[in-house]
Amino acid sequence: MITVHPADITPLTFLDYPKKAACIFWYRGCNLRCPYCYNPDLALAKSRGEVDELAFLRERVGFLDAVVLSGGEATLVPDLAELCRRIKELHYLIKIDTNGSNPHILRELLQEGLLDYVALDHKMPERRSWSLPGGGTLFERFTESLHLLQQAGIAHEVRTTVHPDLLDEADILQMIREAAARGYSGTYYLQFFFQTDHTLGNMSSPTRRYDRSLLDQQSPLTIGYRNFPEDRGKA
Repeated sequence: MITVHPADITPLTFLDYPKKAACIFWYRGCNLRCPYCYNPDLALAKSRGEVDELAFLRERVGFLDAVVLSGGEATLVPDLAELCRRIKELHYLIKIDTNGSNPHILRELLQEGLLDYVALDHKMPERRSWSLPGGGTLFERFTESLHLLQQAGIAHEVRTTVHPDLLDEADILQMIREAAARGYSGTYYLQFFFQTDHTLGNMSSPTRRYDRSLLDQQSPLTIGYRNFPEDRGKA
């Protein structure tokens, strides 16, 4: 039985699952407090959503290819495995966006073959990583999550939301090297923070820009840039 439902649904996106028409289920609750989070109402809220996600999907069989589970932090959703089983019964692909803090949940989903794509956040360099309840650091759990994805052999990406006043070029290059040293060889995505009037940490506009030529020259991996101000409006 599914007891927790999404707070909202994005009915159609061509950006959040590579080369697929997808919807996004947005879930409330997160175990991190990233200052640049542009979904504070989702991150802080604990109440359950009211959206009937399975009815939504039944009506769109043959139109949508995939479902993206996001938040908040989707791996905190109770009955997540059962939800994924029900989605799979409708023959949808499943992508999950995760901060990597719950590798035991990823393991369960991967062992059942319930995931098709995972976007794994790398939040900060190891030397700056947060300690988490239950023991260990976020970096240690990120590393375990990445290892699970590599073992499972499913499509995945590593990404970092960046704000130039929080992470500088040296931080970013260190994080990319950390992922590469642990066997990641795909594109490393940098997502520029989404400027709103209501981020979790009331983040203001950056006071500087990144030197992208430096990042590209020194990175051991190909970098993909998303939502960078200098790219907006380009064809």
